[in-house]
Amino acid sequence: MNINKLLDRAERLFIEKDYINALKLYSIALSENKENLDAYVGAILCDLGFTFDEEAQVLYYYFQTIKESISDPKKTIEHLTNSLIDGRVQDDIYSLLDENMALNDGIDYEDFIKIIEDKENFKEAFEDAIFSTRVIISKKSQFIDFIKRLADNGYYSVALNYLEQHAPMYQNDQEILKLYSLLPKGMA
Repeated sequence: MNINKLLDRAERLFIEKDYINALKLYSIALSENKENLDAYVGAILCDLGFTFDEEAQVLYYYFQTIKESISDPKKTIEHLTNSLIDGRVQDDIYSLLDENMALNDGIDYEDFIKIIEDKENFKEAFEDAIFSTRVIISKKSQFIDFIKRLADNGYYSVALNYLEQHAPMYQNDQEILKLYSLLPKGMA
C-alpha cells in the first residue's frame, strides 16, 4: 500500500468536507504508520470537522503552513483543537491562531504596518520583516490589505503565493477572489 497516495486521497476528501471517508483513509494510514504526522493530524481534524466544519478547514490550512517550520506541529494542532472543543474560543478561530502564532516568533500585522509607516518605504520594511520574522495576519481585512500592498509594490509572485496558500481558508469569498485581479494577466 502506498501511504502517500492514501494520504493524498484523504486530503482531497477532507478538503471536499467528506470527513467520514477521509477519516477512514487517515485511519488506514495510521494503522500502517502510527507516527505519520499528516495522518494523525488529518484524523483529528476530520473528527473536529463533524462539529466545527469551518474551523477544521482553517486549522488544516494552518497546519499545512506550519508543519515544516515549527518544532512540534502535532502539539500545536492538539492545543488548538482542544481549545475549540473545550469552548475556550468565543468568536473566531483566527484570534486563537493569532495567539498561537505569536508564541512562535512572529510580528503582528499592526506592528508590521507601523514599521512601514516609520520607514516610509514598503519594500524596505517588507524585506526587513519577511527575512527576519513572520508577519502574523489574523483578520481577513489584514490579509486583503497585505495582498494589495504586495501587488502595489510589485511583489506579484509573493502575493500569488499567499493567495494560493490562504485563499482556500476563505472558501470562495468574493473579496478574496477579486485580489487575483491585482496580479498581471497570465500569472493567476
